[in-house]
Amino acid sequence: MFSRKPIVVKDGQLRLKAALLFAGGTLFSGFATPAVATQIASFTANDLIISTVTGSTLDSASPITLQEFQLGANGTQATSVGTFTLPQTSSGSNAAISGEYGSASEGILQRSVDGRYLTIMGYGVNAAAFNTAPVSTYGTAALGQTTSLTAAQQSGTAYTTVPRVVALIGANGSVDTSTALTGVFNTNNPRSATTVDGSSFYVSGQAASKTDSTQGVFYAKRGATTATAVDTSTDTRVVSIVNTGSGNTLYVSRDYNPPGSGKQNNTNVSSLTSSTGGLPTSSTGLVSTHVTPPASPLSSGGNNGSINLTAALANGVNNSRIGSFVYLSPEQFFFASPTVLYVADSGQPKNGNANKAALGEGGLQKWVLVNGIWTLAYDLVSGLTLVNNANANASTPTAPGVTGLFGLTGEVVDGEVELFATSYGLNELSSSYLYEITDVLSDTTAQQASGEKFTTLYAAPAGTSIRGVAFAPVDVPEPSSLALVMAALGGLTLLRRRQV
Repeated sequence: MFSRKPIVVKDGQLRLKAALLFAGGTLFSGFATPAVATQIASFTANDLIISTVTGSTLDSASPITLQEFQLGANGTQATSVGTFTLPQTSSGSNAAISGEYGSASEGILQRSVDGRYLTIMGYGVNAAAFNTAPVSTYGTAALGQTTSLTAAQQSGTAYTTVPRVVALIGANGSVDTSTALTGVFNTNNPRSATTVDGSSFYVSGQAASKTDSTQGVFYAKRGATTATAVDTSTDTRVVSIVNTGSGNTLYVSRDYNPPGSGKQNNTNVSSLTSSTGGLPTSSTGLVSTHVTPPASPLSSGGNNGSINLTAALANGVNNSRIGSFVYLSPEQFFFASPTVLYVADSGQPKNGNANKAALGEGGLQKWVLVNGIWTLAYDLVSGLTLVNNANANASTPTAPGVTGLFGLTGEVVDGEVELFATSYGLNELSSSYLYEITDVLSDTTAQQASGEKFTTLYAAPAGTSIRGVAFAPVDVPEPSSLALVMAALGGLTLLRRRQV
């Protein structure tokens, strides 16, 4: 059979769907097959990529491995193409990069705004060297608890500095890890990185404490060793640059429980803009605006970071809270249009009490902008088999299950939104999965979406954790070459990217 990937223009941003032919080859065959033994050297435009870490000991260092999938049957089937491991040794200005096995908040994978790169954050250390080093070298056996401070910045015993590293990955397999930052996310997790074109980055993460100035969102030029603070008021999760048709805007998700009693949490997806409305490069003049959920006035007793739970919004786990409220735990998000936003929710909010408001709203939330207010239309959960986030406790710390979603990407084709998400486990040892679901862009009620269900594309083997997901980068042609490509395809009937 033959299938073609058409050129799609979405939200003013080109997505090059390179022609990919299958003639007498292996057909797509349902559930993804295991990764091939040999590594791939480059990526095929717009295949699907996930990031993974492996291990047997929690908090240990792991190589970061990307796995590529070709998609078939309108995205409901996947075949593994192979794997691509990020460098474990330093070379020139490029650092080694590793991830932490067992850290559920790391490994977000994103494609650059111009489509040419993938970005991911990690730690500037060889995994085997870290795992075999005496505790006295790094001051800890947990990779995420290593210091990012230089020796001059540390007090007391000085330990080996582990910079937080941005990996910039090209379609041709190039990897730039020269952006190795000190003084950010000290003794905690680097979570995400985003870029317009690879020349600079916004990075997001957590730090040693809730008042530590190394937490939050920072801005850094490519190849820099230090970063400029943009927003250190809270720790942050996924930072992303989005163009919904009116220029690039910086957004960030948070799930934050502030120190001290009697204080409202700060859990939301919000925009961060400069005083003139553009991308900020420092905290000067920063404007932070709640997107979802709308901020509740404290004077009226509202609970910031929560939703009022109705029967239509219940996800099967939190039904006991119908008529009351539950807290959110937003991770990665995807704007399908200026008025439609999908949010992956882990189902494990940092706020509330077990079996009460902390039951959360795990799943894939669809928010719609109505009369200037973002409103939760429904929560997609069918096929995820969600479990109560309190199932893992001191008595059963390794109970298995999925509480929600973590990584998310998608695209709009012919009025439908095809979404790919990764699972969020009940605990660090839970099995992890890659899912697909298709939603109708114009749907606004749970009844309209009642027939939609997640398809499991890939289940990771034991000891492997799936983290992020993104479409593969593309080598965008020069303008003249692009015009020739468009002309050549102009006489063809453009088929949907994924054929049955």
